[in-house]
Amino acid sequence: MTDTTRTRSKQVEVENELQTHPGESQWRYAWRSFRRHRLAMAAGVVLVILILGAIFAPWLTPYDYARQNRSNMFGSPSLRVAADAQTIDKCARPQVLWWRCGAHPFGTDDLGRDILTRVLHGGRVSLLVGFSAAFISTLLGSLIGAIAGYWGRAVDAFASRLIEIMLSIPQLPLLLILVGLLANPGVRFGAMLTGVLGDSKNIVIIIVVIILLSWMSTARLVRGQIIALRERDFVEAARAIGASRMRIVFRHLLPNVASVIIVQATLMTGEAILIESGLSFLGLGIQPPAVSWGNMLSRAQGFLYYPNGVYTALFPGLFILLTVLCVNFVGDGLRDALDPRYHGRA
Repeated sequence: MTDTTRTRSKQVEVENELQTHPGESQWRYAWRSFRRHRLAMAAGVVLVILILGAIFAPWLTPYDYARQNRSNMFGSPSLRVAADAQTIDKCARPQVLWWRCGAHPFGTDDLGRDILTRVLHGGRVSLLVGFSAAFISTLLGSLIGAIAGYWGRAVDAFASRLIEIMLSIPQLPLLLILVGLLANPGVRFGAMLTGVLGDSKNIVIIIVVIILLSWMSTARLVRGQIIALRERDFVEAARAIGASRMRIVFRHLLPNVASVIIVQATLMTGEAILIESGLSFLGLGIQPPAVSWGNMLSRAQGFLYYPNGVYTALFPGLFILLTVLCVNFVGDGLRDALDPRYHGRA
């Protein structure tokens, strides 16, 4: 079968589905299209499992992620349970759903802490930072892009110059400078943040910095979409009946670019997780005793040549890779499902 024939058969299949579901909403059709994307569905299932594992981490493990056991440092991955395991490992509870007290499926680190427990708890921080930063930065970028695209003239010119300036600044040096200044207790503003936010200061700082440096791509994308839509007939009709500018933007324009925004948010999630992991790896992100995948990798780099030391870096790195891949695959599936231009492609 040639590529042309295969493409035509795919188009006929999609047209037949549309004809057999008259009156179906766009979102229901998008969900059916997404379900046909097997890789995206599998990635979505894995991503849900990772999120649930992070949420229920305290109930899925018999260990405290911060409790040390110097008698079992750099233990190899094993499901074997010693007779005196509960006494030696100082388990928080004797048995849970996944594995029994005394077993270490991912091994132990340089202080005898269970690596799987730390990976699950680290996912709580890394996923929180990734999803919250992606959601807020996408929301902020969508608002700025929509207002700039619809208002035009001075507002558009100001927003466009601001986006260009922010994109022209090297992101990594600015990221390091901002995080270093805000997290430094010797700086007055940093000390004030410590007093207000307490132990959550580093997490909030990372989220805010990622938001400040990540909204531009969404704003530019949404601005272009709004400019293409603002002269359409349904917008002119809304103006004719006296709808305000804000009502037109929020009730008529933004819903029509929702598919673009959703896809952008999924892609931004993976980027935010990588930024947090990179900052924590460099020592400027989440600080101990809090645990994240990034600071687990940072600590592990000094123990790679120890016996079984490679496991301290292998598993958090794999979870970062798996999470980002799943988010990107879900984003690809949503793009194919929500953008009609992709329907019918082989």
